[in-house]
Order: sequence, then C-alpha cells, then structure tokens
Amino acid sequence: MLATTTRRIAARCCFKPLSGVRTFAAKGKGGAAAVEEVVDLTKVVPTNILKEGSHPELKDRSEYPDWLWTLLDTQPTLGELERMGFDNLEEEQQRRYLKLSSRRAVKDMNATKAKK
Repeated sequence: MLATTTRRIAARCCFKPLSGVRTFAAKGKGGAAAVEEVVDLTKVVPTNILKEGSHPELKDRSEYPDWLWTLLDTQPTLGELERMGFDNLEEEQQRRYLKLSSRRAVKDMNATKAKK
C-alpha cells in the first residue's frame, strides 16, 4: 500500500507540465554578418591577426630554405620500417622506428589495462 502511494505521489510530482518555461527558441539578434577581407593567396599568406596591419608577402621559392619543401613529404610507417630491418635504416629512420615502436607499445599497454 505504501509503495503504491509513493508511486502515485512521484508520478504527480514528476509529470507536471512546466510552467514559466519558454517552449520555443529565442529570436536572433538580427545583426549583419561580418564582412571578411578577400585575400589573394598567390601573393600573401593570411596570417595577420591585427585589425590594422598587413599580411606578410610571399617571397620567391629560392629565398626559402630547402628543408621547408620536404616537411609535407610522407614518412615511412612502422610496418615499412620493420620490413627494412633496424640495422639497414639510416640514423633518422632509426630514430623514427624507435619513436613509433615505443608509441605502439604504450598504446598496447593502455589497451590491455582498459580491458581489465
């Protein structure tokens, strides 16, 4: 008897319609969208964050260092490095192999701990 009464009271309290709460979304502020400056990407890099200032001009390719053009080259994966063999790798590739293998070991350890 007590359990049924408690359920009835809980049902009355929990399922009352909310009063004083808006049931529709608020209207927008109506401000105009900000106009962005159009930048020619062949002449400048749009990195200026100040209101009053200019974007840096692009230089000729010969004025930049050679290593800059190799940054986006694809690096060999851990599987490719393992197939080559650690002793056959160059020093930079050996560093990459050690970094990737330790990263994989940490991920494997975290995965085994998460399963427990």
